[in-house]
Amino acid sequence: MLPQLAVSAKILCLLMVVICGAVPSMVRSVRLYSQCSHLYVNVFPNGTVMARSGGNDQPNLTISTRGFSLELLIHSPIQDMYLCFNRSKLVGRRLTRFQAERQPNCLFKEEFVNGYNRYHLMKNEDRYIGFNRRGLQLRRGKSRLPERVHKCLDFMKVARGDDFNLDRHNNMLAGDLPKWRPQRRLRPPPQNSIKPPCHGVRHHHGRYQRRKNCDGT
Repeated sequence: MLPQLAVSAKILCLLMVVICGAVPSMVRSVRLYSQCSHLYVNVFPNGTVMARSGGNDQPNLTISTRGFSLELLIHSPIQDMYLCFNRSKLVGRRLTRFQAERQPNCLFKEEFVNGYNRYHLMKNEDRYIGFNRRGLQLRRGKSRLPERVHKCLDFMKVARGDDFNLDRHNNMLAGDLPKWRPQRRLRPPPQNSIKPPCHGVRHHHGRYQRRKNCDGT
């Protein structure tokens, strides 16, 4: 009876942990490189979010999952702000993780499109994080953007210390990198292509005569 009670107590504790959301999340420290502005996403002290920062002076952002779900939180450790959408744009808000997890405008979903990462709100699949060539935010939803502007929703996650090369990345996407090709096996020549050696032929009168078609004669 006692062993059964112990097992039941352990199962009950595990259920309480899952229900309460106390599940370890995956956290990764990265920099988000905008495909349009060719600069990194930066969060300023007043909460403004732009893609106008070079790679050397830009601190990393942390992207973490919310338990076992696909919901993501994007946090700026330097400013201690979470990226959230308000009615008009993306801003940095000073929230605790507990508060951010309960804000639908702070929960994102990650997509992979043509080798790039995209982020949109979990509750609104038309509202993406995006920046134009000047590093300013795109205020419209994806459905209201021209097709040629969709690339401004693309990002690359670059970890600090990675040897990132933009030209090499573009060549990889375009398929211009040299590919390894196996060496061809040399086939032996056919039997009829092997010429017989050019030797003199002794005739009955005792003279040597060179064969025809030998050495071009």
